[in-house]
Amino acid sequence: MKNFLILVVVIALIGYIASKGADIYNARGALDKVAEEQLNFVDENSQPAVKQKLVDEARKLGIDLAPGDIHTTYEDTDVRSIEQKFTAKIETFINKRATIQLSYTAHLVGIPLRQEIAHSRIRQIEVRQKERPEMKEILDGNP
Repeated sequence: MKNFLILVVVIALIGYIASKGADIYNARGALDKVAEEQLNFVDENSQPAVKQKLVDEARKLGIDLAPGDIHTTYEDTDVRSIEQKFTAKIETFINKRATIQLSYTAHLVGIPLRQEIAHSRIRQIEVRQKERPEMKEILDGNP
């Protein structure tokens, strides 16, 4: 009888830990998706709003996330897409890299588990057509 009670308690404890682990996994996945969606809104002026949106969504998921745990950047980059590389002879591109990095601590039965999420996306900001001498001659009427 004593062994049976110990077995029941151990099984219940394993079930509880598995349930909490699944909750942490699901919450992280949902916050990961929100962070990736928020990349579309990162720019020079909206970074505080993006941070607040992430904090609010994390709170809904039961995650304790402070604005100081979220790092967003929006900076120039020389990285080009394949399409941009093909047209590089006739066009100049200005690209920006938007990144979101956040970290928080989830607790599983009192054990702290550090969670980190990072996303990055290259956004095309401007396209300029390069001046080509042969086109200038055609436009000026001097072939």
